[in-house]
Amino acid sequence: MKPLKEEVRIELAKRFDLEPEELVFLAGGREDSDGVVFTVCKDGRKQVFKISQACDEPHVKSVLEFAHYLGTCGIRISSPIENKDGNIYEAVQDGDTLLIATLMDYIDGANPDGNELQENKELVYEWGKLTGKMHKAAKEYPVWKNSCENDGRYGFENEIDSFIKMSPNDDIRRKWEDIRERLKALLINRETYGFIHNDNHQMNIITAKQDIAVIDFDCAECHFFINDILLPVQGLLFDVTGGMMSPIYNMEVLKEFYSHFLRGYRTENQIDQFWLEQLGLFLEYRRLLLYTVMQGWMEHDQQANEAFLAMIEKPCDLKIEG
Repeated sequence: MKPLKEEVRIELAKRFDLEPEELVFLAGGREDSDGVVFTVCKDGRKQVFKISQACDEPHVKSVLEFAHYLGTCGIRISSPIENKDGNIYEAVQDGDTLLIATLMDYIDGANPDGNELQENKELVYEWGKLTGKMHKAAKEYPVWKNSCENDGRYGFENEIDSFIKMSPNDDIRRKWEDIRERLKALLINRETYGFIHNDNHQMNIITAKQDIAVIDFDCAECHFFINDILLPVQGLLFDVTGGMMSPIYNMEVLKEFYSHFLRGYRTENQIDQFWLEQLGLFLEYRRLLLYTVMQGWMEHDQQANEAFLAMIEKPCDLKIEG
């Protein structure tokens, strides 16, 4: 993001009744960041104050409203807090840049690593349970087909449109078109599809022993529920089992993870075997997505670029019995 002006920071802080001098820098603010994050103590509670760049206020509004809804359902997430005017976010225009500010409770803990995801079975169970709670609540939420108001298409179609525009060449654009048609052929209704986190991997959960919370709803979108079930193994696919930049070479670790994750998930929401058989398709989707959005990094790592391209060319046979 571009540097945050001091007068803008002060103005947005005051809209949440915060003292600007009490804001403590936590993270972000770099050129490659989407925002800057502070902590602050208010009314005896440690909270997080985030100021982000945005290009589409209506879409940001729909995402924050969904996160707020999940919070009102008692689901442990980073839910935006209303200010004294009853707003869950505040926006200002700084030249040609739209800035959005939100306030959330601070969630203590850390991101789990690959070892913890293999060893802490109860944590994986609780992650599945929390994901199931979010999906169960999404089925009752009025927005489910597309988070963009007045757009008759499904949310994944909007997402793919944006990735096609970002794609580096015609081959990748054709891959996206193929994925789009395969997703459109799937059954889409309130039991299979709805507003999801859409970035439900280990860097977006905070854990303390078995306690768990989901953070960072910036990528939330209307999508297939199974996508939120594929994403928790992203870190394992990169670092432990293969599957992201190399063929899967340790399926047993994935099976063990899902045995606990799905056991927790099914205490809150149901998923049948057909959808578990689609995990390979959604892994292909994720490979293509990461390759598309990581082009800047790929330009400096030819080996990683070739590894990703090799896997994009291969269908994935990731299937879990559950």
